[in-house]
Amino acid sequence: MRGILLVTERGGTMNYIMLTWEGQSYEIDLLLPFAIAVLDLVYDGDYPAMKGDLSGTKLEKGLDTARKLSEQFESVVSPIVYSPIEFPEFVEYLKEAEVSFSQFRHGSFCGYRDKVMSLADKERYDDAQSFLDLMIDAEVDSAATMELKGTIYIEAGEVNKGIEWIRRAIEQNPVLVSAYSTLGQTFYNLGKYAEAAFYWEEELKISPDHSVTYFMLADAYDHSGDLANAVRVMKNMIDQDPKNLLAKCRLIQLLEKSGDTEGANRLEKEILESEPAYANDVEVWSRIQFKHGRFSKVKRCVEHFVKESPQLRHLKLLSVVPYVKEKEFSKATEILNEFSNEELWYFYGKEELFKEFLTESERKACGIV
Repeated sequence: MRGILLVTERGGTMNYIMLTWEGQSYEIDLLLPFAIAVLDLVYDGDYPAMKGDLSGTKLEKGLDTARKLSEQFESVVSPIVYSPIEFPEFVEYLKEAEVSFSQFRHGSFCGYRDKVMSLADKERYDDAQSFLDLMIDAEVDSAATMELKGTIYIEAGEVNKGIEWIRRAIEQNPVLVSAYSTLGQTFYNLGKYAEAAFYWEEELKISPDHSVTYFMLADAYDHSGDLANAVRVMKNMIDQDPKNLLAKCRLIQLLEKSGDTEGANRLEKEILESEPAYANDVEVWSRIQFKHGRFSKVKRCVEHFVKESPQLRHLKLLSVVPYVKEKEFSKATEILNEFSNEELWYFYGKEELFKEFLTESERKACGIV
């Protein structure tokens, strides 16, 4: 028998639906959508984990049915089946199923957190916090949940409350590296550079390979007038990664600002004689080469990177300067047209560079207004 739907009533009230499909029968009760929601949001589709936590509860039957349906039909464990499910409904379902949030001991909560972030993205901050409060009350992954609460408070403009929640997260888990990062960024945005530096220093103690944090930490010290520590931070980064030319260029700026012209010149000469190892370093390296008239060297470097990694074709814009200097205006124009017609943002991103290293007549010769 295939495709026959039988509605079964008990005492005049519909309690479940019996679905028969290709000889198989599936009892679909009123808690099945919630069982699927919990399986998806809390357990990321892990049937054994949910079965282990909720065996003997009112959700066990729905879980078994969901597993059987998944063997026959696609997309059973999907938001399409249970959405929308808002916070009041979620709580009501918990009561009806007679389960508590603390019973979800082996849940990953990946989908649950995604739902929270989706609500926050829609600026439904109160709803997002309500879902998180269930986790807090049940002491589920407390530190990460506190951090997320704090992040959402900051996003909602309740910065002080957010900072306190993230500090509580660090008390729970002193190696929660993302919490230090968030606090550093928050204080930096507030113009409280000493506080930002403190938290970024702590982040780097835990994760010394976080390269972006070195730059942010150096900027925080720079803004606070502590050039000695800014220089120290960039030197530490270079010790971690001696090939990082972007870090060396930032260090040059800091050395010049602190009056160490000799140290800055020595480092610039080192970069001048080097070759970039990373694509992100090519532009800053090229600027130093241009400054010293080494145009053909840049052209060869760009050709190498683009040949090895065609997705880096935007680097070709750096070759405009060498082609113009070598009077190959048609090749320079060809590159400019390639980007000005299709990917204009790359072209505009190099306007400052063209103005710095090309004269007005050179820019006009290849069509740069």
